[in-house]
Amino acid sequence: MAALLEKRRVVLLMSLILVTLQMMIGVVSGALFHQTNVTITNTLSQAVTIHCQDKDTDKGYHVLQPNAGYSLSFIPNPIFKRTLWYCSFGWTEEGHNFDIYVQKRDKCQNGICSWLITENGPCRVTNDPKNPECFPWN
Repeated sequence: MAALLEKRRVVLLMSLILVTLQMMIGVVSGALFHQTNVTITNTLSQAVTIHCQDKDTDKGYHVLQPNAGYSLSFIPNPIFKRTLWYCSFGWTEEGHNFDIYVQKRDKCQNGICSWLITENGPCRVTNDPKNPECFPWN
């Protein structure tokens, strides 16, 4: 009898922990992990070489021709919200760095963050595509 009560307590405790975690991260659908897609588009009149990585994954080097794009996908940390992706951008005698995804900063639309690369810095596409939010290079 005591063993049965102990098993019920464990099940109840596990259920309580799961519900609490879901409420903490605002999960409505019941899934803990949602994929995020970051799209980077070259708006310069020349090719740009990009190199993106996080602390565990290196996406390698990619050359973006004018108006071409590159996408990377990942699952952000749902509990600590510390996911960070950073990229280097290079073109004719210029090189810059930027944190292309900072989980606490970036609120993506339906899991998609879109960036436009300009000479002055990257610009995040917002709900109003004619008015992107621009940032200086790091």
